[in-house]
Amino acid sequence: MSELLKNTTIMVIDDDSDTCELLRTALEQAGASVLVAHNVDGAIETFRRCPPHAVVADIRLGNSDGYALIKAIREHNIEYRGFTPAVAVTGFASPEDKERAIAAGFNAYLAKPFEPAAVISAIAKILSGRMDLAL
Repeated sequence: MSELLKNTTIMVIDDDSDTCELLRTALEQAGASVLVAHNVDGAIETFRRCPPHAVVADIRLGNSDGYALIKAIREHNIEYRGFTPAVAVTGFASPEDKERAIAAGFNAYLAKPFEPAAVISAIAKILSGRMDLAL
């Protein structure tokens, strides 16, 4: 795989270990450093300690959800005048679910099952400023 994400740090948040490992491997092969969290509290703590260049998060996260996560990320972005691109990966695959995720603050939305290359492509497009091309 190419080094599309060279010199970037991507945080993956999913309560499923297999999904985290799949994304970690693919993102590392694309040149990224990867931080992993399995719940919203852990993700927010990691995010504040080491803000990544982008986030890939599941919508369903155990006792919380990706909507609470993206809200906290966007509040942090406002506080520090930054912007962190975020990609939702989820089993909720209706058009309404996609609209809700985008309205909540995610920049791209991919329904599970997804190809890791699609996640890499979405992140690369967002980071390059071609957000209109993200899924």
